[in-house]
Amino acid sequence: MALSASTQSGNPLPRFAEVASILGMSRDEQATFLNLSRSTYFRHLKATSVDAGTAALAEFLPFAYEHLIELFGDEEDVRNWLLRPNLTLGRKRPLDLLRSLEGYERVLETAKRGVYGIY
Repeated sequence: MALSASTQSGNPLPRFAEVASILGMSRDEQATFLNLSRSTYFRHLKATSVDAGTAALAEFLPFAYEHLIELFGDEEDVRNWLLRPNLTLGRKRPLDLLRSLEGYERVLETAKRGVYGIY
């Protein structure tokens, strides 16, 4: 599935919501992931832009998802990998680490090492 180009005038939340839905995250889980209340999340989804901090946080998941699709080649494999605890990541789900730049980089590096057999 190709992601829609829904980064509306600087608002990455619709794209974030699209990927989060693919991963089975509820709207409440999506709001929590972004450190927003449910009502603020829904308001931001409709906005033309959001604050820089929220925008940056909302971009990690879609960017990681796209990179992982390129690495794994299969959406179901990516979904399973993101949702299962990973020993290399301290038994955390990769999805849970995609809330910071450091976590984003760690997730992608771990995935690359796994795909290419570098341990």
